Amino acid sequence: MLSNSEKSAEWRLGDSPRNLDDFTIECIKQLFFDQTGEEYSKMSIQSLPIPRWGGNLLLYDDNNILRGLLWANRFQYKKTRIVAFVIEQDFTSMGHGSQAWNELIHAAKEEGIEEIQLEVKASNLKAIRFYQNRGLKIIEKLDGYYKSGLGYVMRGLI
Repeated sequence: MLSNSEKSAEWRLGDSPRNLDDFTIECIKQLFFDQTGEEYSKMSIQSLPIPRWGGNLLLYDDNNILRGLLWANRFQYKKTRIVAFVIEQDFTSMGHGSQAWNELIHAAKEEGIEEIQLEVKASNLKAIRFYQNRGLKIIEKLDGYYKSGLGYVMRGLI
């Protein structure tokens, strides 16, 4: 078994979810379920308004297997909203999240976006710390947003 330091992966620009093939959609559904416990249908994934841009990234390993994704879209005029940001557990703590974040911020700045917002499970302390370290603050509680419990809205300047 390879250690995390021996596993490599790269972020690639993704296509709009409505244009993804059935196999990729199934991989995304499984990734969400395995990492978050949340179940999504093919239609709910394909209906997400994620354009092809620097905030639409897919993480593939050396065997071309999907290991993570970051999906964001424009939200109002000068804001972007992270719709989904998930990385397979075996590929966390390797800098992949920071790399995707930095690519998103770069693309957002090029688009004139000044603020970022997302929703996160209140129990996901690692993710909350990740976002807080990047300047986001919890601004609202979300009861019933997640099946498994409380969520938070986080927001910050970029």
